[in-house]
Amino acid sequence: MRRIRVVSFTLVVTVFLLSTIVLATPVDPKSSLIPIQMRILENGMRVIVKEIPSYPIATVNVWVDTGAKDDPAGLSGLAHFFEHLTFKGTTTRPRGQIAHEVESLGGYLNAMTSLDYTSYFIVVPSDHVSQAMDIQADALLNSLYEQDEIDMERTVIYEEIRLRIDSPQTHLVDMAIEHLFAGTVYSKNVIGSVEELANVSRAEVVDFHGQYYVPNNMILVVTGQVDAGAIFAQAEELYGGMTAKTLPHTEHITIPELETVVYLKEERPLQQSYVFLGHPAPGSGTHDAAALTMTGIILGGGRSSRLYQRLIEGEQIANSVSASYNGFGDIGLFGIFVELDPSKRDRLTEIIQEELLRLQTEPVTDAELERARAMARSSLAFSTESSTNVAMYLGQMEIYGGVMGAVNQGALLEQITAEDIQRAAQSFLHPHAYVHSEISPVGR
Repeated sequence: MRRIRVVSFTLVVTVFLLSTIVLATPVDPKSSLIPIQMRILENGMRVIVKEIPSYPIATVNVWVDTGAKDDPAGLSGLAHFFEHLTFKGTTTRPRGQIAHEVESLGGYLNAMTSLDYTSYFIVVPSDHVSQAMDIQADALLNSLYEQDEIDMERTVIYEEIRLRIDSPQTHLVDMAIEHLFAGTVYSKNVIGSVEELANVSRAEVVDFHGQYYVPNNMILVVTGQVDAGAIFAQAEELYGGMTAKTLPHTEHITIPELETVVYLKEERPLQQSYVFLGHPAPGSGTHDAAALTMTGIILGGGRSSRLYQRLIEGEQIANSVSASYNGFGDIGLFGIFVELDPSKRDRLTEIIQEELLRLQTEPVTDAELERARAMARSSLAFSTESSTNVAMYLGQMEIYGGVMGAVNQGALLEQITAEDIQRAAQSFLHPHAYVHSEISPVGR
């Protein structure tokens, strides 16, 4: 057995060990995520374990720090296409056997792709965590990516593209992102296009695997009623033989700036309009990202939010409204989504611009801030209510700057002040500079 590099930490006090540097980073004593254990294999693969003795379900979750932003030119959607192919068959497990084995254990498997990352998870009763780890490693390291499987799966993804376009909210966000981040890797559509996916061959798939599915670009997270020591030992057996490689260079992206409102519009045979207003924002893990998260709650989170009260309870010009921050690696997106009668569009614009200006000129009230904190606490509680939620949360936060971000997220949001929110609004929520993407009834 290969020796595991002595690089580990257990988050139980205010000092943790990461690589060879000791960092005096405060740990939120209220976090339900501590203790966490982490080790880094000699080849750079990170392994994170959260033992949950009272939860007899285990989640085996591998993250690859590669997503749609890394799709090669002319092959948009390749990272997502690759995800679809990973559980299709290996040198020892023919087509269909992986899913059959997981289901025979009483579990299930799934995967997802974003702009920044790809995540694969298998959920099983904790007694079968070892088998789940073996199956997952086999799929990630030994998949065949046969051409006939590629051709069959291509039609499945074509249908996903159609469904994504048919979903007004999803399509509006895609439209906004493509324009907001034009000229950067973040303008790419996660699911890709029919035209470019038609060019995907086995050679492209195998090359993508060789470039990005390397240990120093991968994170294994295991949560549930498991033994951390056993997980670390098996992780070394399964992945320790992989060789670290130099990753393709990724250019740092700066937050774009808009000078005016940009209108993007489509017409469909609908009864109402769907509107998404998008502002470029800072990346995940920043203090301003936390402030904008709280801003989203105050502006459009729940029935007590400012926009709900004005648009639905007050003037009754909208059927639905929400606002939220979504962060990526280098940049982010603050968005407002509204469903309404298209004849009320102008009034909608006036109200939203008034509320954005109000955020910039008036500090939010203590009552609003306390409500936002309570909703943020509740959201975080839901994000850690199962082994799968915990694994997904820890893995995503490790991708976006470190697992400590997950541990301390609750404390960070609690510390956001009215001044923080006002400053973030002044910096990123310009009342007259954003992307207005809309799907409206024909002729309206």
